[in-house]
Amino acid sequence: MGPHGLVPRQSPSAQPVDDGLSHEDLGPRLNTVFWLLTSLATLFLALRIYCKFHRGRNLWWDDHFLIAAWVSLVVSAATTSVCVSLDYGKNSYDMRPEVSTQMQFVAVFAGFFSVLAAAWSKTSFALTLLRLSQGWMKALIWFIIVTMNIIMGTAMLFMWIKCRPFARVWDTSLDGWCIDPAIIVTLYQWSAGWSGSADIVLALLPWGILFGMRHSLNTRERLGVAIAMSMGVLAGVASIVKLVMLPNLRGDPTDTVSVTIWGGAEGAITIIAASIPVLRALIRGDKGRSTARFDTIDERQLNTASLETLSPTRKGGNYVDMYSPVT
Repeated sequence: MGPHGLVPRQSPSAQPVDDGLSHEDLGPRLNTVFWLLTSLATLFLALRIYCKFHRGRNLWWDDHFLIAAWVSLVVSAATTSVCVSLDYGKNSYDMRPEVSTQMQFVAVFAGFFSVLAAAWSKTSFALTLLRLSQGWMKALIWFIIVTMNIIMGTAMLFMWIKCRPFARVWDTSLDGWCIDPAIIVTLYQWSAGWSGSADIVLALLPWGILFGMRHSLNTRERLGVAIAMSMGVLAGVASIVKLVMLPNLRGDPTDTVSVTIWGGAEGAITIIAASIPVLRALIRGDKGRSTARFDTIDERQLNTASLETLSPTRKGGNYVDMYSPVT
């Protein structure tokens, strides 16, 4: 009762009557995590490009692929936010039926660009390693690049062609048929598994490459570079977590939120991991150091690789800048 003996009027924002159902909305959490990861990826990529131009280096194919991956990640984050505005993250019984078809249509774009960001960011790092490798290692990296893009590309393709007619992908009210969801989940698991395996292999390869670079890098420097270039293993973890979660999808939109977060994390973490080695130049604070001639095979190889990832080596008590051109 109110102070005048009247029953207070319930505000529109008051909690609904408990009906025994969960009315949790995971959309805001999804938006926060996805955009936080995207912002971090943006920061690290911007610093990577800054380091390149600051040292007078041109962008190479690995940089272009990484920028394309970042664009895909931003598109995925933006379309995911649109889905959240259309009730994605809520339980099916809390979603507005009139926007369901629109939400599912946008969700296909969000998923497509999320996988594309992961595929292109991994390709970028693999291209970086190609410039340092030779022989069987180069062949292995090419094998990873080709097979990873084929498998992940197939998964992206089936996001669009899994139903007939085509529009039934997002509008289940249409007459037609779709491939058994269990088959699609298996395909996505293969894609996530191969993607995670590729991350782990690519993260281990720098250790073999840098192990023999004893002419220009001491043990501490080689260890630091190898660790910096192995951060991609975290993206592999994201892929494996996503692989484990996929079979647990039961059809309710809220079941896919965790998979969506880990899918976005995979691309964002790979972009961050691919940028971290380059940022070691900022941490070292090389600015103002005089340039010097390349005197070793290792230094020439690293210059060809255009990796601003490596610590300067000492030669005769003076620093040798491994980023300046050979004179």
